[in-house]
Amino acid sequence: MKIVEIFFKSNKKFKGRDAEKLRGFMAHHFSDIIEFHNHKDELSFNYKSSIIQYRVINGELSILGVEKGADLLLEHCQNINELEIGGEKISVIPETKVSFSNLEIADRPIYRYKFDSLWFALNSENYMRFLNGELSLERQLANNIIEFFKMCGIWADKQIIVEGEFNSEPLIQKDTQINCFYGEFVTNVNLPDSISLGKRKSIGLGRIKKIA
Repeated sequence: MKIVEIFFKSNKKFKGRDAEKLRGFMAHHFSDIIEFHNHKDELSFNYKSSIIQYRVINGELSILGVEKGADLLLEHCQNINELEIGGEKISVIPETKVSFSNLEIADRPIYRYKFDSLWFALNSENYMRFLNGELSLERQLANNIIEFFKMCGIWADKQIIVEGEFNSEPLIQKDTQINCFYGEFVTNVNLPDSISLGKRKSIGLGRIKKIA
């Protein structure tokens, strides 16, 4: 499985919400390539898992692409030298990192991760089920991992196991409160570092980092 990350080096520090502005720029710039924005047209949305994910890491704008998304980034984004974020034109120098990963499944949970950005796990209905003890966050995260397998076109031939400790933290986006989580977990899947899981992963929520 190929993963490409492009980091846009500049003299400006960005905040997490700027990931969505970066997606807006790319959606306009590559409006004819659906993978960059997932909008089929002005009214309908492609709800398939995002193979291109926009992030802000340590104040720096970046994009991650998986498989076909990785190829699209290599083809279209390595020569971008100017971004427009929030109406401001910013000179950037793109730096590309290419890596390959196998989604190996062990017999027991041995791979440890933490969420480097808030994990948007549940819609409002499922959040109430969670509060009532009817839904497990570990099961939900396992489902998110299965979604990543499907996105990569890989069949998970063993049960996905997740054990974690999570804390709730609200996130305000566009005057709306989202009930998110942070924390650490162990799983039996050797996941690629820095991918995002869960809802709104295309704008960097639910980004994971492997713990040594």
